[in-house]
Amino acid sequence: MNGANASPILDHYTSIISSVRDRLYRLALRLTGDPDDAEDVVQDVLVKSWRMRDRIVTLDNPPAWLMRMTKHQAIDRLRSARVRGERETEAAAPDRDAQTPYRLAEMNDTLGHIHRLLRRLPENQRAVLHLREVEGMDYREITEATGLSLSQVKTYLHRGRCKIRALLLQEKIVDA
Repeated sequence: MNGANASPILDHYTSIISSVRDRLYRLALRLTGDPDDAEDVVQDVLVKSWRMRDRIVTLDNPPAWLMRMTKHQAIDRLRSARVRGERETEAAAPDRDAQTPYRLAEMNDTLGHIHRLLRRLPENQRAVLHLREVEGMDYREITEATGLSLSQVKTYLHRGRCKIRALLLQEKIVDA
């Protein structure tokens, strides 16, 4: 990178990262289910993207590319954790006697149930639902962010919504 172009590239890169950083974290959190892991995933993505900043600023849709990078980094982190068995040692049964009023209210809240049920979906369905329903991305943006085809995105959305609806009905969280 030469000195004359350094500032505009840096400014453009900084602008891109500022606009998408919170979305990267929310996606990583939704996929990993752990705030610390989500922060690590985003940090890894930002470090990698910094090394590639000259390329990133020339992309047609840098946020979609960064979202895809975050999705892959989060999945890699989950797979790595499963291989090492970290998740099993950390997963202790919740203490039912130590429930705070906040926890009780959250457990009774439909949105809390939906978030809990989302974790039971396959990774691709969970990611696509998050991008569509939480981030408000359109189908084209989701295809760019995930690398999936349009038909795959629609299929994952349909199956994910159906599964969440069925689980909500099964657990009697909502009425038919």
